Amino acid sequence: MPYKRILVIGDMHGNFDRLLSVFRKVRFNNAEDFLILLGDYVDRGPENMRCLRWAMEMSEKENVVALRGNHEEMLLAYYLAENIAEFWLPNGGNKTIRELEEWQKKEPDALKRVLTFIAKRPYYHKMTINGEEFIFCHAGIRPGLPFDEQTTEDLLWIREEFYNHYDGKAKFFVGHTPIQYFSGMSTLNVKPLKLSNNITLMDTGSFLPNGHISCMDVLSGQVWQSD
Repeated sequence: MPYKRILVIGDMHGNFDRLLSVFRKVRFNNAEDFLILLGDYVDRGPENMRCLRWAMEMSEKENVVALRGNHEEMLLAYYLAENIAEFWLPNGGNKTIRELEEWQKKEPDALKRVLTFIAKRPYYHKMTINGEEFIFCHAGIRPGLPFDEQTTEDLLWIREEFYNHYDGKAKFFVGHTPIQYFSGMSTLNVKPLKLSNNITLMDTGSFLPNGHISCMDVLSGQVWQSD
């Protein structure tokens, strides 16, 4: 069915109050809207498991796609005994682990559910709307490579090379880099940033003091933000 709105929500990073704030403003209509979550539900914020559990519940809907972010990838790697602790824990993983352990005490299958959920998350989502291609992923792609040759590392981690050199016709919507980190951007009243080369950056610094979680309807360009 054709959806009236194609909604995309940027990085959450465990800030559940801001997530609820923006989602209430959006007034999601389960019968008329399609929703894509760009990943990074956990790490750095005060309520990482609440954000992750919300994403897990929402992903059960047919019209919701919850993508994998690099922070979910690090969580998965940590519990698969890959050598990533020294990098992940100082980048917010320590908070996530404590919350996950508390949840595990109450529900013994919590960790298994979390790891299963992350392992099933896609790295990207493509849609063709009125002849235009829309691509949603956490970080971006490596310019010059066919899409089927992109690595998961690029889809989850790439930054400047994608922003500076992508020249395709497909419209990309990505998170990963808070736009406050771009030179000249104010930390106040920050909104999703549309670059001149068909890239829209949706990470508006959910974990930063004056940051937001943002949602956009990619069809109309309308933006909603957390308080």
